[in-house]
Amino acid sequence: MTQLNTPKDKGPMITMNTIKITKFQLVNTTMTPQPGANMSLVASFRYANTTTSLYYHGVLVEEARGPPGRAKARRTLRMNVTIDVIMDRVVSSPDFATDLGSGLLTMSSFSRVSGQVKILNLIKRHVVVKMNCTTTFNISTQAIKEQSCKRKVKL
Repeated sequence: MTQLNTPKDKGPMITMNTIKITKFQLVNTTMTPQPGANMSLVASFRYANTTTSLYYHGVLVEEARGPPGRAKARRTLRMNVTIDVIMDRVVSSPDFATDLGSGLLTMSSFSRVSGQVKILNLIKRHVVVKMNCTTTFNISTQAIKEQSCKRKVKL
């Protein structure tokens, strides 16, 4: 966990804790996954609307927005993001048949949270937290095979 105490700190921290597939059906070679992601922010941080975009081989398949809010100092705020995937965009990809045959489906997500950090209730700084994740799902077991996330904070 990161705590924000001075202007020299690295700022709020965003992490992807879990991805859960709530529905994943294969009907007439059409899948309908609905992944959800839990993210935690740690900082004295007031933020605007959040955005999470989901990509399949570089093509945007859906985007979700979250409401604005405030994460108090030294506290964790959990944000649940649910994305209903537009399967037409996934199935129409030339890579879909290959992925289906391999039993693995790789998707990437990009989350952006921008806002203002208050330091000692005196100093205000604009902060943008970005996170890129790549997740590989096993189609038959509906489990995550591999996940990698990178976080970037811009003060």
